[in-house]
Amino acid sequence: MKKILLLMALLVMGSVQAQEKISSKKKKFYIPVIRYSDFPVLDNVLTQTTFYQLDKQLIQEEAILKKHYFDIEGFIKDPANGKLKIYLTIALPKYNATKVDSIFDKKKNAWQFQVYSNYDVKIKVEAKCADKILLSEDFNSVESHIVGAEYNKGSIKAVIELNNKRVADAERDDNFTVAELGIDKMIYHSVDGIQNYLNYKLAYKVGESKEKFEFVTSKGHPEYKQMLDFETEITAEMEKVTLEKGLDEKLLTPHLQYLESLLIKYPTSPANENIRFIVTNNLAETYFLLENKEKALLYANLLIENDKQDSRGSAIIKRLKNSVFADKKVRSHTTRFADLKKLGLKIAEEKEEKRLAFFEKIEQQDAAWETEKANREASLEKAKLQRFNLLDSIPYQSNASLLAKIVDNLGGSQALKKIEKAHLLSKLSIEGTNIPQTEEKWATTSNYLLKKKMPETYYEIVNGPEAWSHDDRESGVNAKWAKLSTYDYSNLSKNVDLVNFLTDLRLDLWNNLEVLQDEMYEGRLCYHLNYFEKTLSTGNRTIPKTDYHVFIDKENYNIVSTEKTEFDNGNKSFFERKLFGEYRPVAALNSGKIPHKINYEIEDFNGETLYQENREKIEVNPVFGNRIFMKEVYFGGFK
Repeated sequence: MKKILLLMALLVMGSVQAQEKISSKKKKFYIPVIRYSDFPVLDNVLTQTTFYQLDKQLIQEEAILKKHYFDIEGFIKDPANGKLKIYLTIALPKYNATKVDSIFDKKKNAWQFQVYSNYDVKIKVEAKCADKILLSEDFNSVESHIVGAEYNKGSIKAVIELNNKRVADAERDDNFTVAELGIDKMIYHSVDGIQNYLNYKLAYKVGESKEKFEFVTSKGHPEYKQMLDFETEITAEMEKVTLEKGLDEKLLTPHLQYLESLLIKYPTSPANENIRFIVTNNLAETYFLLENKEKALLYANLLIENDKQDSRGSAIIKRLKNSVFADKKVRSHTTRFADLKKLGLKIAEEKEEKRLAFFEKIEQQDAAWETEKANREASLEKAKLQRFNLLDSIPYQSNASLLAKIVDNLGGSQALKKIEKAHLLSKLSIEGTNIPQTEEKWATTSNYLLKKKMPETYYEIVNGPEAWSHDDRESGVNAKWAKLSTYDYSNLSKNVDLVNFLTDLRLDLWNNLEVLQDEMYEGRLCYHLNYFEKTLSTGNRTIPKTDYHVFIDKENYNIVSTEKTEFDNGNKSFFERKLFGEYRPVAALNSGKIPHKINYEIEDFNGETLYQENREKIEVNPVFGNRIFMKEVYFGGFK
């Protein structure tokens, strides 16, 4: 019996010795992790948009805010359709007070006194995702803007008085801009702070985590081999950790079960303190990395109870408390940043495709424009030749006798062919308004300029194949020359037919005109000529396009009136009637008679307009240079 007791005592002593001799070394691993936002609902949200509601006086600042804010880490800015939506409501800052501060300038060995304007800045911020409000905060701050600095203390009073006067004038008369008062910079400074706060609450950041494991170094200890297997496996796993992927729980499960069994095999006792420290530390660390909150907390508490370096357990518990869990997960590893990179590349590709498509479109437009320009130039030259040919061969044209009498009344074929330039100055009287308006027009066989004062100035220019307009009443982005449409060019380019420009006789349509029954018009017996132009609809149906009428006095062969009706897809869209009067001879046209008064009647989608044009000056072949038809002349393009 004594021998048995002695043997048992020796075994216990040997066991205690083995346990006391177990030792370990600390191994640190540094692994990439994601620092998550406070809101798990954002875990799968990659895009962010900011919306601004600003006081009307802050409209110009909105563009700057949109460009520079908000950059939330872990999100891609989307101009309009971000899943994370941030709403900023910014009121116009209110003047608070003028303050003086002083700093000592060591270089000048003197005090410098600085005067500040203080403003109350109030900004309300809301962050939403899928109509769920994540946060709603009011940011009220007092921001300062330096308005002056003086080394002479006596001069400060004048600076303060000047600033107070300027602020009072601004509030009373609204005669200072936001930038002049420094309000814009105060808003940006306040928004900077808000951006930092939102990054603290919402951002996803890439970080690095330091993990401490304990590995057994006592090769003679009975647990050494299996402890070494755990060391090998956890080391291999830690080396494979990425932002997207954490530890492989399946591979680690047998090792964790083994470690958990050691806590039963080696119960709490001073003799087992070392081995229990190694086991509980490794279990707490591993389960934390596996995002198993319950087990990580269990073994962290056992680590503290073991009372050997209890700070290890406290550190793990602190990390658990500071972690935001979703579905019991710590959320340290996801594909978020890989997805962001893919999305960024996709957006970049789309932008590149749009950029290439844009330039391709520009190239196509340039090519199309070059073709259109060549066609227009050819058309102008062709129309000029056709007019000359018609005037040289009147006997061979339709209704030749009538055409000859009309042309003779205008001064004859040769006089009309010699018209190279013309200038008109007219006053307009518009029914229903007393506002004076004047029109001045210049034309050549390839150019046309209208300068209209009403009293603002309006311009129209045809310069060969191009047509532009400019309205002084427009401002901002519209305050520039607008290139006119093909339809507008077609209408304006008729003015480079100088016979039409002066007399409204459309020689280009003459052979299309059909002589109808004579008609009494404005008390005069007139020839009635008509050209009815048709076109095909998309359904291959014949529909009206233009209905053109000319009434010519049978006694003196003056044009009494013209009427033009335009149709859009078969529906009447525009009507214009001109009534010509006060024909007077013009010396440069062999005393051919030109109308000096024209009454207009116009109907379109704007309603009906009636006005009268009184031509105060008609000049044929006056002296002026083609330079006036270049739009750059009027706005500083030429010096």
